[in-house]
Amino acid sequence: MHLSPPLRHWHPARDTRRLVAELVHSPSELLVLIGVWLTAAPLIFSHNSAVNTYAGWSDVISGLGLVVLAYLRVMTPAGTTWMMLLTAALGAWVIAAPFVRGYAEVRSTTWNDVLVGTAVIALSFASWWLGRRKG
Repeated sequence: MHLSPPLRHWHPARDTRRLVAELVHSPSELLVLIGVWLTAAPLIFSHNSAVNTYAGWSDVISGLGLVVLAYLRVMTPAGTTWMMLLTAALGAWVIAAPFVRGYAEVRSTTWNDVLVGTAVIALSFASWWLGRRKG
């Protein structure tokens, strides 16, 4: 009986380590995508109807910071679990920003920030937890 090459060399311990390594990267990769979304959100939603001159700068700067931190975590996961605590703090700011910056009356923008911030905190915690379990 001839097995295909992937099955012939299957080893449970080696493949489990590879799976854990992939799981550690997954939340950070999703955080990069969420950061891109957050950066583009002011172009999609009506941030300009806020009282402040341009309330969307908070989302743009937070999104760019999220992209940088998550990308660094993807590229060098060893020893960077502390970065996920920074991204969680960034997620908390994204949730608070509509209320602090004065555009909470714009419902679409507020809901976007609350949902994105919650996802950032959840994915940051997942990446931090998986990184600690790996190391």
